[in-house]
Amino acid sequence: MGRAVTLLVCGNAEAAGELAGELGALGFSARAASACSAAPALQADPADAIIALEPLEGAANLQARAIISLAGMFDGASAVVVPPAHPIQIAARVRSLLRLGVLEETASLRLADLGDAGHLLHKPEQKSGPISVLYAGPPDPAYLRLEHALERADAQAVAAFSTFNAFDYLHERAFDAVVLNTRPKPDIAHTVCSAMRRNTRLYHTPTVLLSHDEVYRAADEAFARGASDILPASLDADDLAARILTLAHERRRRRLSKGLLESCRVPAVLDGETDLFNETFGRRHLSSLTDLAQKQGLSLALIGLKASVPGAAGPAEGRHASGALNQFASMLRHCVRAEDLAVRLSADTFYLALPGTSAADAQVVAARVAAIAECTAYEGEDPQTPFRIVLRHEVTDAGAGDKAQTLIARTLAGLHQERVAVAAV
Repeated sequence: MGRAVTLLVCGNAEAAGELAGELGALGFSARAASACSAAPALQADPADAIIALEPLEGAANLQARAIISLAGMFDGASAVVVPPAHPIQIAARVRSLLRLGVLEETASLRLADLGDAGHLLHKPEQKSGPISVLYAGPPDPAYLRLEHALERADAQAVAAFSTFNAFDYLHERAFDAVVLNTRPKPDIAHTVCSAMRRNTRLYHTPTVLLSHDEVYRAADEAFARGASDILPASLDADDLAARILTLAHERRRRRLSKGLLESCRVPAVLDGETDLFNETFGRRHLSSLTDLAQKQGLSLALIGLKASVPGAAGPAEGRHASGALNQFASMLRHCVRAEDLAVRLSADTFYLALPGTSAADAQVVAARVAAIAECTAYEGEDPQTPFRIVLRHEVTDAGAGDKAQTLIARTLAGLHQERVAVAAV
């Protein structure tokens, strides 16, 4: 299932074909169809998401995980992107919506699996109160119009007329969205985007750039720096507020699902020494994730990890060796997303299940975990001789008909084969 995300671009043949080509160059598998033939096109060849260049009749009944409209809001559309839209902008919205869908589905499954395992859970309450939006930039008529529009929508707007004030606000309180004025210096707005994406607390807070140009020429750089959307300052104030509030509500949905996933970490289903999920619950939940992946055609990757300690750690069952393995395992869950499943099978063997992730992307995660392991030193029997854990990994993606136990066994077999190969060398 390690395939590219599939898109169906619906609209005028020439425009849809051109956009499909541009999205294909960004790593998607995209094809074009007319707006009236969307349903039969999906029946013949399903797609993960639809890009609508024209309103789609019966969109709510179309089998796709997300529908992004470039033709204004219509029934069934998941999100609206204001034209003229850069392909990177459309791609960012597609990926964000698909990731949010995986997060919410995984949270729902994990809660259900926890209940099936006999553990009651009180759902966390969604953040109450009005949506709060931070505006950062110099005073501007566009901000005044936006402020009034947000107030009409029962949302709060806070203005920071300098970058320093903006970061003061961001560190003092949580905002549901941030609006950055690209006038007079777009580089400052891009810098704020970059800084927020480097901060774990602010990483998922949407950032919207207000552009005063018909076409924002630095769109490539803006999205590379982490902008969520680019909106023209000349847009009707209520439409502008609606686009920002859509992103803000998505942020709240993400927070709610992450809170739900965190609350599923009850002691009865965790390894007592590391807070990773134990083998029993891991198998139960992986079975649900595998079923979901096959039912919806989602990618699902598994990373098997085998840790070993050198002689400097002392006896394999000794305090230093077991302490290092426990510390590594405790760190492991912080290397992956909230929706990912981190399981401890034994003292030195683990796996990570990554829903909505291809094998290629899972290799990146595995390499990151290995790099962290390589640069972390632990105290050995001789305090003057610290040691590092040696980590091997194997990445497998779920195939048609795979069951959880089959997937685990295949991953562990790959780890064993790698060990034999290393020993043979």
